[in-house]
Amino acid sequence: MFFISAPFGNYLKFKDTTRVTGTWTIKPRPGLFKQIIKTLRYVKTDQGRVWRNQLGLRNPGLQHGMFKTSYDDVLSIAAIDKQDWNIALRMISPDRNIELNISCPNLGSHEDTTAFEGFELFPNHMRGKWCIVKVPPTSSNKLLDKIVELGYNHIHASNTLYTPQGGLSGQVLVEHTLRIIDYCKKEYPHVEIIAGGGVRNKQDVTRYKNAGADHISLGTVCFTPWKVTSLLK
Repeated sequence: MFFISAPFGNYLKFKDTTRVTGTWTIKPRPGLFKQIIKTLRYVKTDQGRVWRNQLGLRNPGLQHGMFKTSYDDVLSIAAIDKQDWNIALRMISPDRNIELNISCPNLGSHEDTTAFEGFELFPNHMRGKWCIVKVPPTSSNKLLDKIVELGYNHIHASNTLYTPQGGLSGQVLVEHTLRIIDYCKKEYPHVEIIAGGGVRNKQDVTRYKNAGADHISLGTVCFTPWKVTSLLK
């Protein structure tokens, strides 16, 4: 299965894909388009050119997200304050599909939100098809162990890579995603891995599939929607 990752899932829809919308926070965080103009850049790295941003989860809030997201799509949410997971549990129908985004490199905070109260409750609370945890590319094996031991069976690898200038996405994530796939599939073969980062063509899809990925997430390629259409064919 192909997922259209957040925030692209807010705007794009392709046949035979699942959209992930968000990432939504409990309270609105305005200023999205201002941050896009100020911080979104196509920059050169050792892995080639990648996208860099400092969007910092700018969004209209979870209430708006639930109104805009169908039950067939996946609602991506993030916790900023320590009670946010508990609040989200009360707000979101257990029949929804969700993705818990446990890292955002642009918030100026690097707290482990899996330690926030309520995170451990989602696996037993949610009844939808998807209850996903989106992990940072630098996830330790210990963090992955914790997520699986709490009962999560879907892991999305991975989020953007932190730098002081902003989060990097694209090819720079490939080595991190492959490492996470390798560890999870060796230790927890029952866990389904959604692999993302640097997927531009069918060869990239094949590389992740051969590594053990169960599903593919499309992100930065969505800046060129015609390439997504070609890839899906």
